[in-house]
Amino acid sequence: MKILVPVALLTLGVVSVAAADEVISNVRAAKLIADYNCQACHSMDKSSLPGPSWREIAKKYSSDSTAVGDLEASVLNGSSGVWGDSAMPANSVPDDDLGALLVWILQLI
Repeated sequence: MKILVPVALLTLGVVSVAAADEVISNVRAAKLIADYNCQACHSMDKSSLPGPSWREIAKKYSSDSTAVGDLEASVLNGSSGVWGDSAMPANSVPDDDLGALLVWILQLI
């Protein structure tokens, strides 16, 4: 019995980590994009003022192992100078939704 609880907790932890890196569906991504009004500045394939396309973001960060954390900080705190003169304002997006959306974006290359 003493071993059962740690094994159960370890299993739950592994499942949680695996789920965090799982790519969400396009339908779920579209809902999150709409919920947080991301499409006001970004689109799938075309740059627009003020923001880069999802595919440009994916391409730029494709070999960056810290991309999700860096992009989370940019979304939550805002950023400037990364994509030219435009600035990204800070946005309030729950961690789970933001992480899922960023993993989805980064797989678009």
